[in-house]
Formats: sequence, C-alpha cells, structure tokens
Amino acid sequence: MKNKGVNRLITARLMAVTLSIGAMALSAAAPVQAQDAASGRPVRLVIPFAAGGSADMLGRLVAEGLSKALGVTITPENKPGATGAIGAAEVARAKPDGHTLLLGFDGTIAIAPVIQGNVGFDPIKDFSPIARLADVGLVVAVHPSVPARNMRQLIDWTRSNPGKLSFASPGPGSTAHLAGEQLRLEAGLDWLHVPYGASGSGKFVNDLIGGSVPAALISIAVAAPYIRDGRIVGVGVPSAAPNPAIPEVPTFGQSGLERFNVSSWFALLGPAGMAPSQVDRLNAEVQKLLASPPVIERLTKAGMDATPSSPAALAERIASDLDKWRKVASRIPKN
Repeated sequence: MKNKGVNRLITARLMAVTLSIGAMALSAAAPVQAQDAASGRPVRLVIPFAAGGSADMLGRLVAEGLSKALGVTITPENKPGATGAIGAAEVARAKPDGHTLLLGFDGTIAIAPVIQGNVGFDPIKDFSPIARLADVGLVVAVHPSVPARNMRQLIDWTRSNPGKLSFASPGPGSTAHLAGEQLRLEAGLDWLHVPYGASGSGKFVNDLIGGSVPAALISIAVAAPYIRDGRIVGVGVPSAAPNPAIPEVPTFGQSGLERFNVSSWFALLGPAGMAPSQVDRLNAEVQKLLASPPVIERLTKAGMDATPSSPAALAERIASDLDKWRKVASRIPKN
C-alpha cells in the first residue's frame, strides 16, 4: 500500500511537470497579439519622417490595419530627421520584443548608409526584415517651357544644349538624386543636380511649377496632381508599365531605356533579433492587409503600388539596393 501511494505521488508530480512544460511551450509559440495584450503595452511604429507626407499616410494606414488584425494598439510616432536615419537608429537600439517597429524607406536603409557613411545603424545587421509594403513610383517632370514630352526628346535636347538643364531632387542622397545620376551616367542625359535638402519636395515642386528649376525627378505621389492639371509635364516613368496614377505619361522603355527601372520602397522592419514567430505573424497580417481592395485603391490614388514580400525577399532587396547604389555613388563627381 505504501508503494502504491508513493507511485501515485510520483505520477501526479510527473503530470504536473508535463502540463507546466506544455503551457510554457504554448506560451512561447503564442501569436504576437496575445503577448502584447498580456503585457498591456502598445506597439510603437516609428515613422522617420514628418507628418503629412506619403510616408506618414502609409505608416498610419499600416498601424491602423495591423491594430485591428492583431487586437493590439499600434501607435504611429513621427521621428523625422537626417533622411529618416534618426528614427531608424532609435528602432535599431530598441529591444527586439515586438513592441517597436519601423516604417523603413529605401532612402534611409539602402542609400543613406552609402552616401553618409555612419548613420547610427547597420542596415543589414541591426534590423529584422518583416515585409515590403509599397513602392512609390518616380517620374521625370519638366516645366512646360522645356521642349520635351518624352525621355528620348529630353535626352536629345540636353545633348544639343549641354549644361542648360538642371534637375531638382529632395536632397543629396535621396532616391531621386541617385536615380538622376544613374540616368546621367547610363543614358547620357546632360543635366546638373540641384539638391533642395531640408526644404524638401514642397519647395522644389513650387520652383518647378514656377519655372525657376526646369526639371525634377520626383515621386508620383507628389507630382501626379500637378501633371493632371498641366502645371508640370511628365516625360517618363522609370517602370515597366505606365503608372495608374498618371497613365498618360510614357514609360522609359517607350523611349528606348528598357533596362532603367527605379522606384522607392517602404517596408516594415523591427530591431535585429526579433522572434521568428513574431516576424512571421506580422508578415502574414501585412500580406492580408495589402491584398485588401480598399487599401490597394487608396495606395494607387497616392501613386503607390502594394508590394508585400517575404522577410527573406526584403532582406535580399536591401542587400541588392545597397550594392547598386554604392556603385552609382562611386561614379558621382565629387565637388
């Protein structure tokens, strides 16, 4: 009888240990929203740009959609400065617990480290890639006084009038700047870069409309309304197909520049070391969000294309863009 009692006690204890281990395993595998809801802490989505622009719109759209899907409060926070590097560096230093995320931008992640050097983070080592979100198309636009209505005409005109055309960009090291330099190098487009820096796209768009700067490489999200009303002229989009926001503007390929395809991208990232289960859950919800027709329509109207990807594909894109822009930057004349 004594042995039976001891055996029952041992069995009961073994069952308790087994249940405890099982509960721990379930807890470790719990989805992101359960972990966050239990902690009571909201998730921060750092938007490394000022409020009101296309990045801010996209970040808030993603925060709202993921909040509903995960049952967690995701709060967008604008942290502008240094082409997004200030906000990105803050996320890179955060704990990889899923409570701090970043709206990544190619100008911040794949260009600023090439142009500026020390930006406070390593774009490969310091982030957990989660998903690409959207691409923002670019357009070469000119003042109506410039005698070109497609890229071939613009290239021919600059060759006949060397040194007369300048192009504006939001600033040195922006996607538009390096794409413009790549055009100069590969297409023989003889133009001079005019960076606007801290004054950004708003100032150079006004100058383009007024004619004080004759051309610009600009995001379609910003340029589309002015192209539609005729205040500026779109002469080419560096994409394989016309952009739905400005379908009347010809592609570069229609002017013989088939290999030139450039766009800016936004992505969702977290600090390096995030749990794979968290990354996968967030990626799955991003995929669903960006497949939603209302979301696709909203992005299209803003000149964006929904481009969800796997974490691995985003990591590959970051690495390939770093390599591409490093090669372009090495060929830019030093002033």
